[in-house]
Amino acid sequence: MKGVRVLLPRADIGREVIAEGLREAGAVVTEVIAYRTILEDAQREGDPDVYGMLLDGKIDVATFTSPSAIRNFAKIHGADQVADLLKNTVVATIGPVTADAARQLGIPVTIQPKTYTVPALVEAIAAHYAGQSAEFKARGVS
Repeated sequence: MKGVRVLLPRADIGREVIAEGLREAGAVVTEVIAYRTILEDAQREGDPDVYGMLLDGKIDVATFTSPSAIRNFAKIHGADQVADLLKNTVVATIGPVTADAARQLGIPVTIQPKTYTVPALVEAIAAHYAGQSAEFKARGVS
């Protein structure tokens, strides 16, 4: 990639892995901040009561596609209680970096696809539940 000019739009808090890899391969990388990850101060009117839904067991799976999503979820719902809040919910993360962020907060990760894309995450969640369905059928439970 020597001399190839690459535009890399990214998040303000995004990791440098892609840019570094491209530069090591010889590319000339121009990075621009395309979006900023911010935390809303308060729940907006009309938003679902996620905390209550988790407590009441009304959410089966929580998906996280970035470490900042995990950290912001913990900030909103309390870093000290987020692991307990999610203890009865399947947690699915898009990849190992996001899974590590979850585990650092004591959140166990049940699902992580082999390929770190949203479609692969969806497939991994579907496979997880298809496996449970097959397990229940084998035991005669519907």
